Amino acid sequence: MYSFFDDAQNVIAAMSTAQDGNMKLRDDESQEEVVKNRITFCEKLCIPYENFVSAFVTHSANVAVVEDASQKFYENTDALVTNKKNIFLSVTTADCFPVLFHDPVAEMVGIAHAGWRGIIAEIIPATIHTMVEQGAKHKDISIAIGPGISQNQFDFGFDELITQFGFYSQDKYIVPGSTVGKVRVNLQQMILDQVHGAGVDMYKVKGCTACTFSDENLYSARRHGGDSFSAMLSVVGMRK
Repeated sequence: MYSFFDDAQNVIAAMSTAQDGNMKLRDDESQEEVVKNRITFCEKLCIPYENFVSAFVTHSANVAVVEDASQKFYENTDALVTNKKNIFLSVTTADCFPVLFHDPVAEMVGIAHAGWRGIIAEIIPATIHTMVEQGAKHKDISIAIGPGISQNQFDFGFDELITQFGFYSQDKYIVPGSTVGKVRVNLQQMILDQVHGAGVDMYKVKGCTACTFSDENLYSARRHGGDSFSAMLSVVGMRK
């Protein structure tokens, strides 16, 4: 298990590993084994599963503000924000980056699923903007970036990059790839630049060097031929 914001009082922020089992729900709570894994992970974190809220990620830039735990699943949503205590927000990832947010002054947390599509759609600035709309301040926001696919393992077709990445097809984000016509893309640097551009102090940002593709204890869609059936769960919330 990875933990984040360890110095923040009353904040629970963590990510599961493959040892905790598959956490990806396909449509609803009909996958008995996955639900069991989620409940067990909540018990490990000492948080109530009934106060658990999940985003059904779609690689969008959609952010939802969570007021209570009555709605368990937010469809077509890649980031969640709340200023309510005892509500625990979650996303699943398997090469994409979980990005967690905390403002101790406004007493607010957020979480985002940042895959390459969501990154170029600017899900990170959208999450920060939503937090500020809800009363957070840029200077008070801390951010933790969890494990995702490293640049060394993220091969991408150069022609597709030019078509899909737009502004983010800059040379600063790419190096030569494994074969002719391929480049390796630095998604984490894009996230960092977006955080900086959104006005968050960089000393309040903590990254992670673990690569989901290279680490067998983490699920990786690319390592499994593009199959994202299995995923880790990242959670953030505030205790009362």
